[in-house]
Amino acid sequence: MDRIGSLPDEVLSHILSFLTTKEAALTSILSKRWRNLFALVPNLDIDDSVFLIPEEGKRERDGILRSFLDFVDRVLALQGDTPINKFSLKCKTGIDTDRVNLWICNVLQRGVTSLELVLDFPRIGDDDFMYLLPDEMFVSSTLVELSLRSEFGVDWWQGGTNTFLPMLKTLTFESTWILLCDDLQEFLSGFPVLEEFYMAEIEWPQSDQSVSSESLSKLTIYAGGFEDFWNPKNISFDTPSLVYLEYSDFAAADYPKVNLPNLAEAVLILKVTRDQVDLIRAPDDEDDVSLRLGNVWKLISGLRNVNKLFFSAESLEVLSLCCESMPVFNNLKSLHITCDADLGWQAMPALLRNCPHLETLILKGLLHHVTDKCGDACDCITREDKGRSLSSCPVKKLQIRGFKGTVREKEMIRHFLESFPCLDEMEVYAAGQNNDNDPTNVEVNRIYKIIAYKVHAEEISTDTVLQSESMSQTQMEEISSQFTPRNNRNKYDFVYILHGSPPPPQDMSQDYLKEQLDAAKTKLAELNEEYKERQRVHDANEEYKERQRVHDAMFDRIVEQYPMIASALKARQAATDSEGSEASNDQEKKRDVEALLEIMADLYPDFASALRAMRGTDLERGEPSRDQGEMAKLDQPTSTAMAADLLPRDGH
Repeated sequence: MDRIGSLPDEVLSHILSFLTTKEAALTSILSKRWRNLFALVPNLDIDDSVFLIPEEGKRERDGILRSFLDFVDRVLALQGDTPINKFSLKCKTGIDTDRVNLWICNVLQRGVTSLELVLDFPRIGDDDFMYLLPDEMFVSSTLVELSLRSEFGVDWWQGGTNTFLPMLKTLTFESTWILLCDDLQEFLSGFPVLEEFYMAEIEWPQSDQSVSSESLSKLTIYAGGFEDFWNPKNISFDTPSLVYLEYSDFAAADYPKVNLPNLAEAVLILKVTRDQVDLIRAPDDEDDVSLRLGNVWKLISGLRNVNKLFFSAESLEVLSLCCESMPVFNNLKSLHITCDADLGWQAMPALLRNCPHLETLILKGLLHHVTDKCGDACDCITREDKGRSLSSCPVKKLQIRGFKGTVREKEMIRHFLESFPCLDEMEVYAAGQNNDNDPTNVEVNRIYKIIAYKVHAEEISTDTVLQSESMSQTQMEEISSQFTPRNNRNKYDFVYILHGSPPPPQDMSQDYLKEQLDAAKTKLAELNEEYKERQRVHDANEEYKERQRVHDAMFDRIVEQYPMIASALKARQAATDSEGSEASNDQEKKRDVEALLEIMADLYPDFASALRAMRGTDLERGEPSRDQGEMAKLDQPTSTAMAADLLPRDGH
């Protein structure tokens, strides 16, 4: 029975929509029904590299590209005017651009809602040729998602002020350059319900730009400044509904309007030249760099409502120009900062002091440029107020990435552990083994992650737990001692996770850490119990040997004190020797004991009954007799110690 073929047409066409168009088209040869099903597929994914198969030189063969063009024509003709949801087209050079525009117009007329175009058509000469998108695309009434990518640039200039896409909610530009109309504000007005806008590698056409949209909720811009000079003059943001901002650009001279009241998360990557960095650190009264870049505080002030904030190393350097006007981030819970050995931390103290509710601090790297304005956030220079900004910061979790194991890094970690009063948890990730910044410290190179978990007063003293057998406990404790707080206020348990250990969860909560520590302590308790058991066995063996020595001494004493027993024993030994038996020392001793006990039983009738009673007592206490097998004839075990107690002590 054909179970797949028995499914409804709607289900089968939905299944086909997850295949590439080439794969889905192959099903049309199965039967007439499948040919009709292919015509109903709502999603088309056309990629010339898949169709042509990535063989060297195949694209250049005669007729290959034409067969691809004919294939797409046949697919679209087969579908007729059936509605389409998504159309993805990926084409490289050599494709007839007029045919491409006909395909785009075809799906636009059929009401496509999601359009992805990856069109790598180069410009020829300066003005001779440049691929232009069809006019119909700029006025579509059905497009909801639009993505344009190209190695040679995206040209939106033709649409210009005539653009109007009333349903578009997501717009993505990914290209080496993007050509828009002169006014970005006018450009955005053509998308009245736009919610997400991603734009990479843009060069501002004018030095004054404004991002203005009532509907925009997510904005990502990677810009390269203004074409005549890197730093644009004025950049404004008037986006009252924006909740996410990722902005990378050369620092502007001014930010006249920054309206971001609902912003929850921001990534800020402000770029400056090397000369500007030098002037920021030591501004000259005759140079106006501090005046031209000092207005960055307006942009920073617009971010004051965020819950999560990311700063690049260059952004932190630029922030040093506005330490006095730093806003208070009352809602900030998580702060992420990327560090660079050539860029400074001058703004770090003011930033931390103005985060009264900060819970998580993530530092990508610790090494930074040291200046006399480095502040008290680091341990780079000696000063009386060292640690003051940290002592007022309520951060509970600190995460450090790219740890190389240098002395300076360890001192900074110690400084953090000593100075953050509310710090409960610290995670330190070593620099990756495949990273250009591989640690030179051999021990650190084996570490994947170090976790410090605060020990409160009511808990036990600090422990070091190793989650791998490739390093010894002593090695880990030696590393820990290099950044363990010297004061007695803060104490931490340390957990080491090495490369090769099972990967921990991405989000290691406090409960998880406590669970790991409890498990480690349970394992340690089990090892202690095992050690005690081995020690008990060892002590029991020593006790056995001691009792054996005592018994041997008592045996000799009985033989010496009772001549009659000695004579009988000597006669037995002579009789045995005359039989030519050979025995080891242990065998001889066992034989002597057997003979002695037999003689004692013969001489003293009450001896056997007394031994029976004493054996019963030993069994009740769970103590095995040492003389088992030596009283086979009496059917009872005994010992020379027991015999000494039963024999008359006066020699009678």
